[in-house]
Amino acid sequence: MTIEIRESHWDSPEAVGLRREMDAEIHPRYADLFEGTDAPPAVDTAAIVFTLVAFDGDQPVATASLKNTDGFSEVKRVFVAGSHRRQNLAARILAAVEQRALALGVSDLVLQTGLRQPEAIALYEREGWMLIPPFGPYAHDTVVSRCFAKPLAPLVVAVELPAVGAAATLVPQTLAALSGFADAGVDLAIIADDLRAPADGLARVDAATLAAFAAPVVPRIGLAPAIPTTHSEPFHLSKAVQTLDHASLGRAAWQVTVSTSAEEAAFFGRKAAVDEDEAWAEAEEAIEVAERLWDSWEDDAEIRDVASGRFIDRDRVHHIDFEGRFFSVRGPSIVPRSPQGRPPIVISATSAASLDVAARRADVIRVEPSRVAAARAAVAEAGRAGAVTVLVDVAVASGQSTAVRDTLATLRHHTGADGAVLVFADTPTDDLAPAIAPFTREATGTLRDRLGLARPASRYIRTLEGAAL
Repeated sequence: MTIEIRESHWDSPEAVGLRREMDAEIHPRYADLFEGTDAPPAVDTAAIVFTLVAFDGDQPVATASLKNTDGFSEVKRVFVAGSHRRQNLAARILAAVEQRALALGVSDLVLQTGLRQPEAIALYEREGWMLIPPFGPYAHDTVVSRCFAKPLAPLVVAVELPAVGAAATLVPQTLAALSGFADAGVDLAIIADDLRAPADGLARVDAATLAAFAAPVVPRIGLAPAIPTTHSEPFHLSKAVQTLDHASLGRAAWQVTVSTSAEEAAFFGRKAAVDEDEAWAEAEEAIEVAERLWDSWEDDAEIRDVASGRFIDRDRVHHIDFEGRFFSVRGPSIVPRSPQGRPPIVISATSAASLDVAARRADVIRVEPSRVAAARAAVAEAGRAGAVTVLVDVAVASGQSTAVRDTLATLRHHTGADGAVLVFADTPTDDLAPAIAPFTREATGTLRDRLGLARPASRYIRTLEGAAL
């Protein structure tokens, strides 16, 4: 059998003839359910994106179409003529639809079939489609409709793990969950922190320490400890993140946080509590200092020449000489430039002040689902359109695998985000990993590579004429 799949038109004689054959076969299965009801509305041909028809010689033997349905990219009327069944033709034309859709920039597909079409349901499950709740025009029909989704492009998937704090016994459980999420292809693990003094007086396991402990024992996944700027010096926090990037071979990020709590201020004893606007103004300055310190060693500053005894080229290590409102830092860093150059900055934009800083400084912005458009507008106003990954926070608990899968399956359509941060309220387990895996990508390269972020050059690198860029 020599089959050729060609692009056609929804109303072409070949496509119309195949759909009539499909109706003659399928409609009798539902006659008792729809007796006396109005016929379904005709398909709006203006919403058809493309139609494919498979030919065996001159004979049309299969068809499928893609339609814009309430903003969803819906695969419509997949059918193989009875004369050409059991030859894998349905899978072939489905694959052709997926390839054509992907070439058009479509990231996710959906489709609807019925409970009395077991052969169709088996086909979609076999080809990697996931059963989801009815969508769009089928949302009211929870009896007959069986709806499926398939991602064509991976999402950025992150998880936020709760703070361990003084409960050191939770460390092994957290590391086990991290390993499970790494195996599922999760891009980033954000490790929360609790800045309050432990009630039992035990030593705290802070987020940066836990991330450093995880780096050599948990492969592939990015690690973003939450490190506050309000009660920390940027010199110290910058070297902690930079060292994590070395230890993880390029998988470090930094979730920038602030503190406005009087309790936390008293615990640190560095200064009195400040309001949110002041805290984020200080945070932006701390980010600037950290990035300058990360750039202070050029990529080839390390010589490591045993014969001459030279470890560095002093001309390629730079003092940053920063003078700001909150900090005065001379530099350079005491840590050589790390694999990513500058580890990505993550900011949870929960207020106007944090969104302003995130738009100017973050590589990854976390927002509520209703705030995606506002985040993208702020990024565009800052002149950084297309340079920032926007993720939505999704609260989950262990054991909610079906809900997580359903949320991820239509996340781009419903929110317009690039992915999600699955936020755990309690110590997570990796039982959600199978539900997450269909939406992730192969874990290769650095975290910047996985997020599609270019590796920045040091701002202090010198031109051939010797002037700093």
